[in-house]
Amino acid sequence: MRKFRAAVCAAVALTMVGTGQPALATDSTASITIDSANPAGRLRGDFVGLSFEIRELGIGNLDISKGNVLQMFKTLGRDSNIRLAGNTLDRDTLWVPRGQQPPNPLPEWVANTLTPADIERLNRLLKATGWKTEVGINVGRWDPVLGPDQAKELTKILGDRLIGAECGNEPDQWALRGYKPQGYAYADYRKDWAVCAEAVGGKRLAGPDTAGTSSSWAANLARDERDKLSMLTVHQYPAGATTTIPTLLSPELRTNQLNSLQTNLAAAKEQGLLFRVDEANSTYSGGIDGVSNKYASALWSMDYALQLAQGGVDGINVHGGLGVCNEPIWNGRFQRYTPFCAASKEDELAQVYKAMPIYYGLWMARQMGAGKFLPLQLTTDRNITAYAVKGDDGRTRIAVVQKEDTTAAPVKLDIKVGNRVRNAEVVTMTGANLAEEATAVQGSTVDRRGQLKARPDNVRVRGGSLNLNLKAGSAVVITLC
Repeated sequence: MRKFRAAVCAAVALTMVGTGQPALATDSTASITIDSANPAGRLRGDFVGLSFEIRELGIGNLDISKGNVLQMFKTLGRDSNIRLAGNTLDRDTLWVPRGQQPPNPLPEWVANTLTPADIERLNRLLKATGWKTEVGINVGRWDPVLGPDQAKELTKILGDRLIGAECGNEPDQWALRGYKPQGYAYADYRKDWAVCAEAVGGKRLAGPDTAGTSSSWAANLARDERDKLSMLTVHQYPAGATTTIPTLLSPELRTNQLNSLQTNLAAAKEQGLLFRVDEANSTYSGGIDGVSNKYASALWSMDYALQLAQGGVDGINVHGGLGVCNEPIWNGRFQRYTPFCAASKEDELAQVYKAMPIYYGLWMARQMGAGKFLPLQLTTDRNITAYAVKGDDGRTRIAVVQKEDTTAAPVKLDIKVGNRVRNAEVVTMTGANLAEEATAVQGSTVDRRGQLKARPDNVRVRGGSLNLNLKAGSAVVITLC
């Protein structure tokens, strides 16, 4: 379980969050009333995770002996979840068994190789951070010798840090991508999956990793293979290829992204399975320049994580890449939506990474800790979302996300917290402009060592109410003391 610092609330309190200035007058008020007596669904400590292409392992990345990669994971938080698979898994990754060399020449379809040494490097990262993992096996181009060998090495090396092997990536698109013949359907996939599952053995499988968020393949697999699955997984990129910042932060998108998960979420719960969106981000194909790599994505990612958690999803893995920020990756596409990336080619080789806006949003979501959601009533005419969690450590935390343009008027928050609460600690995420990259928490950013030093503000509670002026286009996590 992730450990949170037991906050000691200072006697000195502030009247304004995030700016250090006196409270601003505002005509807009948002009131929040929390029902502390009726805790609801659980927020898991490992809810916010990361996803990367399997290629990142094959080329030597995620090496804790280099750069700041270890600290980037630790800063995001211990005891979470990393998934390695993606399009490169079935498209062009070849497993090379221990003691063997890759064939020479390589098959035409191969662009990447993966070895037991790569899995051992991953295991060192997991041991150092407390994270667990799902790792893909190439089933789109299944090899009856190599597939079982990889399955054996995964279980041997990773042990209980392996939550599940993933038998292929996005099988509902294999025919489209030419891995399987036209007409390839769920019944065909189930046969291929069963061969992989037998090689893995036990209840150590996660799947089916469908590209379609609401694909019936997921619900079918939950029903047909419940006894072999550790979790049910799908992918989600809720915004379209022409998404704008207003659309990304709109209430309509927020409603749609949760609704599209309902069928498969219900199927997982019916079968007693965990349900994880194990590859997710704002929009597909690497994201949209000016949207996915800007401050707006920080607000979206924070709200996305907490919305899905409150909605019953057990975890998300936000997809990214470890190349140079905003430059093409190996296949000519971009990964503008990545949580962290290298500022230069030199940094890429040294595995020194910088945090992108979405990283800060995920960091903010993780500050809510593990616990149970508390029902709340939010009354406002502004684009605001709010969540409350009763933590396993006994503390109540509240997240508020204001998703309007930073030039809009601030909002006066009136949060009813009860007469027993005297003070609160507040951490604020801000950006100068939704369409700019600059993002900060308490005015601080992640440094080249991968560390983020964000000392919270102390705010006094008066008469059972916590009153804050929340800047437009900002977000807060409040810990009641």
